Amino acid sequence: MIILAITLLSSCNQETVGPMGPEGPRGPEGPEGPQGESGYVFEWENVNFTAPDYDYYLSLPDNFESLSSDVALVYLLWDVVDVDGVGTEVWRQIPQTILTEAGTLQYNYDFTMNDVRLFMEADFDMSLLGALDTDNWVVRVVIVPGNFWNSSRVASRDISYEDASALFGLPDLATPTTVLARRN
Repeated sequence: MIILAITLLSSCNQETVGPMGPEGPRGPEGPEGPQGESGYVFEWENVNFTAPDYDYYLSLPDNFESLSSDVALVYLLWDVVDVDGVGTEVWRQIPQTILTEAGTLQYNYDFTMNDVRLFMEADFDMSLLGALDTDNWVVRVVIVPGNFWNSSRVASRDISYEDASALFGLPDLATPTTVLARRN
């Protein structure tokens, strides 16, 4: 009797896989996702970092509705190089750290729902900096909606401008007319 009970119980624990059945009917269509661009880009020219604070505020347009969950990516136009006879923009994402003869210089930013504050930090007296480091910057700010950012489509905040443009469906912007070649 005990052997019969053990045999019956052990046979209940074994998984048997039978032949695959027919495919079921197609499920209902899911909800439509957001339409249009998934990110927004704004550009400022002639941005100058001036003493004593070496910062600059970029106000977001009044008609732009930012959310507390949004994320900002900020890029500086570093150079325009000739590639096969075509001027190609070189954008660097900030924070950006530069080693100078005087020491370490960093371009950085912080972001609120209303503006982006650009600022410079250095381990030396920034009055030693020249116009090459402080004047006539072109800045692009990419605002990424938080729901897009939190999806699996974005792995990190370190995204080149070209990748951000493709990933977030950003419009093409005209190349600025005057660009200074910056430090490497």
